[in-house]
Amino acid sequence: MDVEVNTEYCDRIKNNIIGYEPIVKQLAQCREQILQEKPATIFSVGGGCDIEIAPLSYLNRESKGDMTVLWFDAHGDLNTPETSTTQAFHGMPLRTLLGEGDEKILSYAFSVLSPAQIVMLGTRDLDDPEAAYIHEQNITVLKTEDIEAKIDDVMNVIQSKGSQNIYVHIDLDALDPVAFPHVPVPPPGGLTVTTLSTLLKELHEKLNIIGLCLVEYQPSEKKTIKILEEIIHMGIML
Repeated sequence: MDVEVNTEYCDRIKNNIIGYEPIVKQLAQCREQILQEKPATIFSVGGGCDIEIAPLSYLNRESKGDMTVLWFDAHGDLNTPETSTTQAFHGMPLRTLLGEGDEKILSYAFSVLSPAQIVMLGTRDLDDPEAAYIHEQNITVLKTEDIEAKIDDVMNVIQSKGSQNIYVHIDLDALDPVAFPHVPVPPPGGLTVTTLSTLLKELHEKLNIIGLCLVEYQPSEKKTIKILEEIIHMGIML
């Protein structure tokens, strides 16, 4: 299914969110399509992380919260409209999914996540309020160097959550921009392409993935990029 996306830049600010009205409209369309399709699994491809609100919250509802969310992202996406310095909604979706943010946008979510469901991976560029929230809520964060050191330990942390189902959010800026520069906001550091590829294969082979989302790809001149092909194939196989 396709959700019609506004391709014209909207700089109008409402409720401390840039482009508020197109965001709400697109979210409403996405929610309605999911309600019509009632999918058991979802593979989403989009521009920004804010496309996660409807599909992720839907699968969380359908699994009755028995779902661990793996949030591969250089950024926290944990701001609220009040804490954000940019007022860009793509920096707020995870906090929204955790039940805090704009009331109208929250009303389109199918359910609310708990902090215990989250594992953040490749995160390295946090605003102070986001770092404070992670500390206060005791959200699991796996540092890039620890992921690179031993993937078995990463799998152990994920499996220790005890969920029967896994949702994988992949913002491509989780990757090292030296190896993968095709993203809009590439902070230094990050996972190697090989490590992400290996970890995704482990997840696919050993765990029950019910949702996958791929975002923040900035088109390049390359006709094919292996890691993108792998992620897309994984999504299609859900």
